[in-house]
Amino acid sequence: MSSGLDSGAMLVAGASGFIGRKLIDALRSRRVPVYALARDLAKIRALWPQGNVAGRCGDIANAETLNDVCAGVRTVFHLASRADEAHSSETEDPHWRVTVEGTRHLLEAAARSGVRRFINVSSVKAMGEGGEACLDETSPATPVSSYGRAKLESERLVLEAGQKHGMHVCNLRLPLVYGRDNRGNIWRMIAAIDYGRFPPLPETGNKRSMVHVDDVARALLLAGENSAANGQTYIVTDGQVYSTRQIYVAICKALGRPASRWSIPVGMLRVAARMGDVIGRIRGRGFVFDSNVLRKLTGSAWYSCRKIETELGYQPTRLLEDGLREMVDEYNRTVKS
Repeated sequence: MSSGLDSGAMLVAGASGFIGRKLIDALRSRRVPVYALARDLAKIRALWPQGNVAGRCGDIANAETLNDVCAGVRTVFHLASRADEAHSSETEDPHWRVTVEGTRHLLEAAARSGVRRFINVSSVKAMGEGGEACLDETSPATPVSSYGRAKLESERLVLEAGQKHGMHVCNLRLPLVYGRDNRGNIWRMIAAIDYGRFPPLPETGNKRSMVHVDDVARALLLAGENSAANGQTYIVTDGQVYSTRQIYVAICKALGRPASRWSIPVGMLRVAARMGDVIGRIRGRGFVFDSNVLRKLTGSAWYSCRKIETELGYQPTRLLEDGLREMVDEYNRTVKS
């Protein structure tokens, strides 16, 4: 059942980010008023020079700047966050300040202005890495990083605010998001493979979940317009799992080059990772290849999106091979030309 997403203005926090830009495109196609929340309105004007997206100035980490940012807004999409890892205490952790306190500030501003719907973008990091087990929304949440802990707490604040203020609220947990205009891990992997700097990893059978940015935008709209989403937390993936070797081979194919037929044995990788650990301890900071990097490359972290499929009718439409082609096309235009 629809709750009428098309009625009233929309505010997107984190509008200038990778997902935010795609979401705003989707909202504009519905011809609804869209406001982009940003600390620097010049960035909004640069992204949408035609003036068809209005900017509102505010910093979610500073509650005093958010007094009127939700005025006249019916739906808030909260995508603003801090994605890099931090290792300080929670009271000093920038994740806590931006992701947790920032979410609290934006929720308070939304409640003051009578916002009806608040959709929060979270991360599967709020659950932790599942290893060999496929995690779903019923799995215990055991985040292992400051980023994951902050995301889990922000989810709690959103659900609590929904009950307190009678808002339609929903959390979406995302794995790695890929697609055009993304300069994240997949983009760096494309560049490393192109320049021959990415090791030909063996097929370990590890399982990783991912999702295309187009499907994230669709899931956000579903979470805002379907009343069944109220008070819920959903995992959003493309419905597939990929090993690191499969991703490597798919990138090679998109680059138009054959994947290496040989691969580095796992045992050799483990030895190199232990050496990296030693170097990191001596340097006082992580080395380019250590046990943590090896776990990311060969470990599993996979998740089920069955709940959002069943309850909201979500159906992923984009798969990795298709997304990689467009990313490589963009890479060739911007880097190789």
